[in-house]
Amino acid sequence: MRSYRCFLVTVGCLVTLACGAPSASPPDEDGGTDGGVDAGLTVDAGASDAGTPDTGTPDAGTPDTGMPDTGAPDSGTPDSGTSPDSGIPDAGPPDAGTEPDGGGCPVRVPAPDVDPWSVRLPAAGFGGVITQTNGGHQDVLLKSPAPQLDYTRVGVRLDWGGTIVFWGLSANPASNTIDANDTGREVQIALYDPERNRQPCAWNASCLSSSTSCGNSITYLGWNPVQGGDECNRGAATTWATAGDALRVMVTPVQWNPDWDATDCRNSGCGGAARPAQVSYLMDLRFVTPLVVELSLEVQSAEAFDHGVTGQEFPTMYVSHGSGGPDLPLLLDASGTAIAIDQPANDGFTMKNFTSPAPWVTFQNTSRDYGVGLAMDQGVTLFQGWAGSGSGAPYFHNVRARLAFGLGAGATVRGRAYLALGGAATISASLTAALAQRPAFGWVDAPAPGTQAQGASVTVGGWALSPTGQATVTVELDGQPVATLPVDRPRPDVCQIYPAYTGCPAVGFSGTVSLAGLDACAHVLSVVATTPAGVRTVLGERLVQR
Repeated sequence: MRSYRCFLVTVGCLVTLACGAPSASPPDEDGGTDGGVDAGLTVDAGASDAGTPDTGTPDAGTPDTGMPDTGAPDSGTPDSGTSPDSGIPDAGPPDAGTEPDGGGCPVRVPAPDVDPWSVRLPAAGFGGVITQTNGGHQDVLLKSPAPQLDYTRVGVRLDWGGTIVFWGLSANPASNTIDANDTGREVQIALYDPERNRQPCAWNASCLSSSTSCGNSITYLGWNPVQGGDECNRGAATTWATAGDALRVMVTPVQWNPDWDATDCRNSGCGGAARPAQVSYLMDLRFVTPLVVELSLEVQSAEAFDHGVTGQEFPTMYVSHGSGGPDLPLLLDASGTAIAIDQPANDGFTMKNFTSPAPWVTFQNTSRDYGVGLAMDQGVTLFQGWAGSGSGAPYFHNVRARLAFGLGAGATVRGRAYLALGGAATISASLTAALAQRPAFGWVDAPAPGTQAQGASVTVGGWALSPTGQATVTVELDGQPVATLPVDRPRPDVCQIYPAYTGCPAVGFSGTVSLAGLDACAHVLSVVATTPAGVRTVLGERLVQR
């Protein structure tokens, strides 16, 4: 059985997609064959817990594995504090101590630096996980936390690379907003290389266009690690764990085309084995609210060669199409404007590139009272939608951000997205509120961590990223602002790890801060990034002395 999916093809600066032929769908999420939707799908943020008691067996033996530091620039960053009126508790460092050190100076202790990637929206809590079998597949579902315990669930399929196959109401399996047709159609990551995009030129990185002697069929894709699995519906290897308040899946993706590096146009079919890639995908799922789930995505390469910049699926969201869930054919941008997916593409499919007023979109039913939203943490507002009409092409819908990056040998790439549940108005309110509260993150390079700067002035430098527009960076001495530093220095090293964030690659800051007027005691210098929405993050603290 062969599955199908849409894939990216880049020629120069042009990004297009192509789709392969469909395979038979697996059983619906509820085990049935009728995709009818139960009444009562309307969701709003104030809904009470409508879920029936869970009869699954909780997984009680999964260890808590802390989020590893996987090589962020300069290895870490500080905790994030937010302003009192932002709706998020201030998690910044405590005020400097005032106890004397024996020489008449107060003892001041700067807060330690932490991994920049740990600075994020606070979780709503941990509602627990269950494991269950659906149509012969092994799924793990994360339940929404109290006070709406198990009102909603988000679920991954272990034998399909930990891809997201369920996002809906816990009490109603037919409320699932995600397509779960095969290994190519869920919410998942898939990567590409512009110089290795086709068989038989992928093996020596000589692909200069989307056309080769083998033709344009998806069967002849080149380097293409897919989270779900390959064209033969063979899933990627997956392990899972709970990590604090998150459900974590760790995946070794497989090449979509098992013959991807062949030097000719051979087609071995599905008789051989799947081809694992030398990269790994890590995905953490956390509830921000009962109606918003955060996806933290990380790619790590163990390969000895680089992959150039091209459009990537990071992630793509395939939505329910009336089989095992509601039909969600209506694509809306963040203003509520309907996007007509009407540009002819390959194999009978249609597509549309468009810009959304904000970094999110939603697929809805025709009444606009139930559906799913996708938001991009990077602030990306360029999107691409795809559809099949059911006549001449299978019936389906998907959307992804038009997000381009490369993957260097041994490199790490990180990004975040958010899934929201509900009608168009609810999704708009939920995602607007979540993104407005998202703190900036970054790192202080100078003064170096663990050092104490001395002199009449001190050089302060580092980098800052903000999903909601360029952050303002200020310097404080003992809590009092003394300088504002421009954020305009090139930092390509940062943007290789955190691609497509606002301002990239000019996200570095540097400047000189005077220490004139200070007494001879040590003082705490704090570097603070503030988003356009007013959310403060303490990027780092250092001791300074005149």
